[in-house]
Amino acid sequence: MINPALTELDNRLSANGFFDFLASLDADAALDLRDEAAFDEAWMQAYRELQAQAFPAQVLTFIDTLREKAFKHAFRINGNAEIAACIADDVDLIAKSLAAGKAGGWAVTQLWSAYLRGRFPATQEEG
Repeated sequence: MINPALTELDNRLSANGFFDFLASLDADAALDLRDEAAFDEAWMQAYRELQAQAFPAQVLTFIDTLREKAFKHAFRINGNAEIAACIADDVDLIAKSLAAGKAGGWAVTQLWSAYLRGRFPATQEEG
């Protein structure tokens, strides 16, 4: 059975206009910001924390579907494959965090919160 938080994530990603903010995104500037140490280190730490986590095959298949959906929607709006790939990777991290019961973790409180506010997460948020 798929975690209700993952179903909600799917619903949000599927909503018309969810990625519309990407139309005006300066891709080069955003990608440069994501390369800065504070953001990159936080992202990698969240990634490493989930590496040891085991997920059922059904959940991993669902997460792969979410990644693909996010990539396609983002690319359709922004036209930048690197931005779309970052978003797909973020969605993977967010979904795995939710599936692991880590709704209070960095991936949800920083990455997912930024997307919900209509922002591409590219900096380490304060507070």
